[in-house]
Amino acid sequence: MKTFLRNIFIVAIISFVFHYAWEYIQCGIFYTMDGNTPDFSLMASATFGDVMMSIVLYVLLALVNYDINWLTKKWEIKEYIIIALYALFLSFYFEVSALYTNRWGYNDTMPLFPNTNIGLVPVIQLLVLFPLSFFISKMIMKRLDGRRIF
Repeated sequence: MKTFLRNIFIVAIISFVFHYAWEYIQCGIFYTMDGNTPDFSLMASATFGDVMMSIVLYVLLALVNYDINWLTKKWEIKEYIIIALYALFLSFYFEVSALYTNRWGYNDTMPLFPNTNIGLVPVIQLLVLFPLSFFISKMIMKRLDGRRIF
């Protein structure tokens, strides 16, 4: 249990750093805002959601692999497929939901996913940052365990 909680903590911290940076950088592209400053509460909420999605994905893959340390082992193709499908499903779901409820909107510089009104940048965010966060977390966990990284 101690190892599991440590792994969750590491994934959460790394995920928070990457997702907050991405949210902050893309804010000018992602949101239509009245002023020039980003809405901090919306960015914080989005980042918290991204971190929670990362934790759920870690737990899902731990269950699929029957191993709380799956992250530190050699990844198989199934991990990559699950990560990609999870990222695509959640990014589409949350973008459609947020656009439908007018939680946010896009300005004219946002590239759209082909044949949809869904922003491409948020989809790419999850497709890139889930595996990147896991890879950096893996390096930290292996360092803490005193094992070679590669």
